[in-house]
Amino acid sequence: MKIIISVVLLLLGTCLSLNVTAVSFTADAVQLRGSDISHARIFWDEGKVRFEYLDQGVPMVQIFDNEKNKVIWLDTESKVYVERDLTENQVRPVTKKADTKAQPCDNFPKAECTRLKQTSINGRKTDKWLITLAVDGKDQHIFQWIDKQYGIPLRQENPDGTVLDAKILEDQEFDGRKVWKVDMIVMAPDGSSVHGVQWYDAKLGIVVRQQAEGGAVDELRNIKVEKIKPAMFAIPSDYKSVEKQLTELTPKSSAAAKPEN
Repeated sequence: MKIIISVVLLLLGTCLSLNVTAVSFTADAVQLRGSDISHARIFWDEGKVRFEYLDQGVPMVQIFDNEKNKVIWLDTESKVYVERDLTENQVRPVTKKADTKAQPCDNFPKAECTRLKQTSINGRKTDKWLITLAVDGKDQHIFQWIDKQYGIPLRQENPDGTVLDAKILEDQEFDGRKVWKVDMIVMAPDGSSVHGVQWYDAKLGIVVRQQAEGGAVDELRNIKVEKIKPAMFAIPSDYKSVEKQLTELTPKSSAAAKPEN
């Protein structure tokens, strides 16, 4: 199940930050943790994502449907399913079109955002923003420098002294596709830092590879742009819910044995 959580963050979390619409495609999702390798098959169609994988040798399917606000698990061997509402953290507006005029308050809904000026960071044009958040009755201030072309922060200064610094490298390539790379480092006041890199697909507008400090890698391989049938994101008609199956297996109270006289 770890690969599912990781890849969902990889795809849906990225779409939240970029605010883009990706075309329909299939791919192999791969997670590398040292010598451990995990695989899943992914089917992507804007607001819907389907994962096919093995869970302890059992073929499983996980479907995220942002349009219906649902997450579904299918046990393809037992033909049962579990359906739940997406949590607040899982919901992602992946069907919105790209908007380079988006402001930081799109990701900080309760904040006040003020555009201060246009300036350059790491050789790129940015808009500098002041983000004001109310925390325990006091104002906290965040400064962001947003890249004008891609709409992502190239620098962020937080109230606790933590600083994010990012550099964009264009005209890159991954798995035969054109990408642009973002090299990020987060620096803490005590001098410690965390480094990470993300590769954005230039055509699809999503992260297709990310590498964290320590070598952990999540990536999409063999991407193929193609139409996906709506049935791939639906519960098959011959599947039963786990709750219904348990109800059928549990004896009804009316059928319980009567006490002897």
